Parts: sequence; C-alpha cells; structure tokens
Amino acid sequence: MGASELQQTPGLVREPVTMEYARFVAGLNYEALPEAVATVAKDQILATIGSCLAGSRMPGAESLRRGSRILGSGEVATLFGLPEKVPAPAAALYNAGTGQIIEWDDWVLISHTGACVVPIAFASGEACRSSGRDVVTAVVIGNEIAGRTSRAIQRGAYLGNGMPNHQAEASLVAGHLMKLDPIALARSVSHSAYLAMENCFLGWASDSKVLVNGLPAMWGIVSANLAKEGLIGNLDMIEHPAGYLATVSEEVDHAELLKGLGQDWYTLTLNTKRYPSCAYNLAAIESAITLSARLGAQATRRIRKIVIQCPGVTIYVSGRYHGFEPDIRELIRDDRLSHMGLCFDAGYAVAAALVDGKLTYQQFLKERIFDPEIARLHGIVEYRTDPDMQKAYYKDYQYGSRVELHLEDGEVLHEERKQLLGARDRTFDHVEKFMEGAEDVLSYSQACEAAQALRTLEKIQDINEVGALLRPRNG
Repeated sequence: MGASELQQTPGLVREPVTMEYARFVAGLNYEALPEAVATVAKDQILATIGSCLAGSRMPGAESLRRGSRILGSGEVATLFGLPEKVPAPAAALYNAGTGQIIEWDDWVLISHTGACVVPIAFASGEACRSSGRDVVTAVVIGNEIAGRTSRAIQRGAYLGNGMPNHQAEASLVAGHLMKLDPIALARSVSHSAYLAMENCFLGWASDSKVLVNGLPAMWGIVSANLAKEGLIGNLDMIEHPAGYLATVSEEVDHAELLKGLGQDWYTLTLNTKRYPSCAYNLAAIESAITLSARLGAQATRRIRKIVIQCPGVTIYVSGRYHGFEPDIRELIRDDRLSHMGLCFDAGYAVAAALVDGKLTYQQFLKERIFDPEIARLHGIVEYRTDPDMQKAYYKDYQYGSRVELHLEDGEVLHEERKQLLGARDRTFDHVEKFMEGAEDVLSYSQACEAAQALRTLEKIQDINEVGALLRPRNG
C-alpha cells in the first residue's frame, strides 16, 4: 500500500505533512518572503558564521577538520575560518560543529536552528552555485520547519538543543538549493530521518556535543543527493505513526506541524545568544561583565561569595555540571571530558566574566579554565531561586538573573537583567557578534568586507563570492 492510499484509509487519515513541506519548499522563493523575515534570516546567517569563526579556534575544531577528511576531497564548500574548501557534506559537518562548540548559537521557538541550518544552506549553496537570495530562502525554510516540528514534540523527552528534530528540515534545506521536485524532496526526508538520531546527554560534557547539529547537517546533504539520483523513500516519514517524530518522541502534536505554514513566519521568533553559553546563563553573564567593569582590575580578590538569583531552570542546568565528582576541571585536565560542560555552568561563566571582563571562546580554553582566580570564584558560587524570575520565565519567556558579589568588607554589589541580551524582545546588532567571532581569524578589513556581503546577501549572484571572504587571505 502506497503512502497516498494509506492516508485515505479509514481510521488512518492524517494530514500529508511531509508532502506539504515538500511542496512548500519547492514553491518558496525570496520574493515571497516578507522583508522582515529576510532581514532576520540575514542577521541569523551573520551571527551564526561569527559563532563558527570563533569556534574554529577551539582545539576540538582541528580534530573535527582532520577527522572529516575521511569524507573525501574536492574544493566545493568553505570551512569557515580556514583556507581550504572540501566536499559539501564535510563542510556542513565542520561548520555545524564549530557553530556549536562553545554553545554560541540561537533558537527559533524551541528549536536551535542556526548552527544546523546555516551550514547546510551555505555548503549546499556553494556546491550549487546558488544566489544569496536562494541561500537566505533556504535558511528560512529550515527555521519554519524546525520551529513546527519542535512545537510538535515539545511534550516529549527532549528540550532545546537536545530536540532530535533536525533530520526533518536538513535535507529540505539542501534540496531547495538543488531545485528538487516535491517527490524528491519528500524522499530526501525519508533518507535523512530513517535512522533517527537521539542524543545521549552524557555526551554534552565532551566534544561529542558538536555532532548534535553536525551529523544531521552532513547527512541531510547526502540524503538530498540520494533522492536526486532516484533512491526511493517514503513520502510520509515525518507524520507516520511508525515514522520519524513518533520514533523520537512519546508525544506528537500533529496540529502544530502545518500550523500557519507560509503565513505565520516562525523565523521572526529568532533569539540569538550574545555570549557563548547556555541561554539560561546569559543574563547572569551580562551582569557579571558589568560588575567586572565596576570592580576594576584585580578587585575580584575582594569577593568572598557570589550569589546568582535566577529561575529554577538555570539552577537545574548549571547544577548538573557544577556538582561533578570528581570535579569537572580534573576530568577536563585529563582529557576525559572537554570544556563543553562548562558552557552550561552559570557559575563558571560568571567567574570567568568577572576575572576577564568578557566571555568569548578564550574563556573556554584550558589556560583560562585553570586560572587560579577563576577557579576560586567558581568555588564560592551559590544559587538561589528567585520566585519572580521563576514566574517570568514560564509566563513571559524571560531569562532573568541577578548576580550579587559579597565583598570582604561586607559591601554587596549586584547587577540584574530581566531578560537575556539577544532575545527577540531585547535585540542587538548581529554585526557585533560576527566581528567578535572573526577577530582572531580574519583581518579587520576582510571581516568588514565579509560582514557587508552577508548583510546584503540579496545582491550576491553566487554564494561562492562570500565563501571566499570567509577564508583567511594569505598575508
């Protein structure tokens, strides 16, 4: 029995979600995007590539680059921040990995889309010599589908960056740029999602975490190519009761899957992290950076206790890594774990931000992780649940925190942020994030040129022109 017949069988009637997505993807073009949607998508691309450039400075990025050579050779797609080009699947794996390696990503509704969708769109776009307009449209497609699939499985076992939903949009992003027809697009989803990838939370404290987006990104491009060459797949893999979403989630709200598609643009819900860390930590980090400026150089030695007032969810996330036995630093020192666990530890991020006055990729390198003063401050962090912040988080999606510094003379300094910087109701200029990410990778003039090109992608005829700007020039 074919998929279309099954969908019409009494008792098994359901909306043909996969095919509806495929038709949406095949029919969408840049001209159909509201201006605000295109602008947000370009900002997302700019910020995500900034994250990738910063992530390329981490030790794990070099391992990722060398290890992905097994995928073959050929100058097709850019590794952001490196001089070489590689096959598109390898580029997507690497760039998605570096986009995640310090948790400097973003999210649409409850799906962390940018670090997966942008590398797919860019690598596929370079392979297909796509225009900037087509790449922007592909990113919007990824956001719109991931936003809906995340809503559909939000009552299941996974949340946030752990949501195993990227295999639904990954091949569609690539397939849009390959100009696949709806049948081939639907088949690509079948190939992409057949082996459903659920992540093991144990791996969130090691470099394995970069694969949460890297593997779906790589395999999405491969799956689209398999469908292009005629490999037959199911046409209802997303919605079928024996299909993808039912495999990765105990609860699937099918009403969310097509809700407002093409009319209500979920891309507009984009939240972008201004600092590298779990989103629950960002208000505390911003507060700590402000307090560092107030204290002045070397004054952290006066601190005797740090109290972080926050929603309970911040304590839940941070506590898992703050309470490791043996201490997480010892596990990092011995290379049994990497820095990744510290990306979720608000106490570490606050301590590092107080000492260094900033939080960038540098604070997740071993030389800063083992700084004695950062370690001392990390050890005197206490958490308190703030009832008002707890209520604001669940009612208004506010990620607030207050940081209190108890000094040796009895004085108490504090800073508070009701909402994280980068939330859709508290935005910042995404050029800042790109330029910060590019700082130790590209020359200032090249970074400015690249930022301008990314800001005006609708004028780019071949995305390879932009790729060249993201590879360091000799000299």
